[in-house]
Amino acid sequence: MCKPKPGPRCTPHIRKRLDNAAARIDSARARLNENPSQARLHRRVVAAEAAYSCTRDLYDSTPGGQNELRTAIAAESDPERRAELKRRLAAGQQLRAEQTEALRRVRTSVADNDNEKGEHDGRTDDAGTPRGLLEAVRLESGTTGGPAEGDRGALHGSEDRGSPSTRLLIDRQQVRPVADHTLPEAERAGFATRNLSAPTLYELAPADAGVYRQQMLELTRKNPHAASVHVYDEDEYRQMRLLVTDDGKAGVALKDDEIVSAFAHKDCAYPRSVQSMLRQATRLGGHRLDCFDTVLPDMYADAGFVPVARLAWNDDYAPEGWDYQLFGTFNGGRPDVVFMAYDPDRVGGIYTPGTGEYVDDYDVGIARSQAYRPGMSKT
Repeated sequence: MCKPKPGPRCTPHIRKRLDNAAARIDSARARLNENPSQARLHRRVVAAEAAYSCTRDLYDSTPGGQNELRTAIAAESDPERRAELKRRLAAGQQLRAEQTEALRRVRTSVADNDNEKGEHDGRTDDAGTPRGLLEAVRLESGTTGGPAEGDRGALHGSEDRGSPSTRLLIDRQQVRPVADHTLPEAERAGFATRNLSAPTLYELAPADAGVYRQQMLELTRKNPHAASVHVYDEDEYRQMRLLVTDDGKAGVALKDDEIVSAFAHKDCAYPRSVQSMLRQATRLGGHRLDCFDTVLPDMYADAGFVPVARLAWNDDYAPEGWDYQLFGTFNGGRPDVVFMAYDPDRVGGIYTPGTGEYVDDYDVGIARSQAYRPGMSKT
């Protein structure tokens, strides 16, 4: 069985992830075979193969993975293949040992930190901190405290910027953010006059990417329109900046200069908070985004995003679970993809359907949004 988070995961847990990674490779290769000239699909195959390799290394560190390697070594007659299996077994054993040691050191550090009243909070980028130790050996998301019970309000201090005791309770799990971000008072007041929430956003550590992804998945289960929002793999979220409200039920992610995975559950403690989250994302470097031409461009236009390109719908790239009838009011269930770029002078703007020049390739649309600068043509 899995050890308490953030300890090493069990064999079935990683086996499932490995099977999913293999399925993503098959899917990516099938689409590439159908469209061999698509550069984006080539990159998708490379990314899927890299993710599989990383997950396989983790599986090799599990007891079941190591038993499979020993069985394969005993049955392998080819010297080179046998040597490679032995290398993987040794690497897996080393990783497991490093994970176990890192977990011990983290727990010791956390205990020392509590005894010393927060002199060292484990939130810096020093490789010796708890967060650095966990990331170095690829331990699963979660904290040494594990699942927690009780009142969320007791776990964090509102407006307590930089406090080492700041903790969140998201889906019954304690999470320690690495930073928090609050809009200036004038901007928050502006949102309040529009009856919009402007909560402090807490930035999750990469090790807590699974917490963010779980909230996205929960949204897809609750909202039939959520098929229009892409849910990334946990390994991909680990590479992003992930911002959430203190209850974890609303958030936005930054993938370099791209704003992705903005979400808000209906039972979030901060209703109508998406606009302020987008404002915060732009302050942190978010410059572009893309979306289906449904209700989303209207919301993004209000936040200062202008359409710079659009790509016609292609049934071959329809999101899994897409309901053509449900989205029937939007071009018969086949809306364009709209590429939008941020222009601070256009905050409060109104989206005009159909604007943005058509392009023939998704990558071209991305390039248009990356190249956009305030003052350029908006059509």
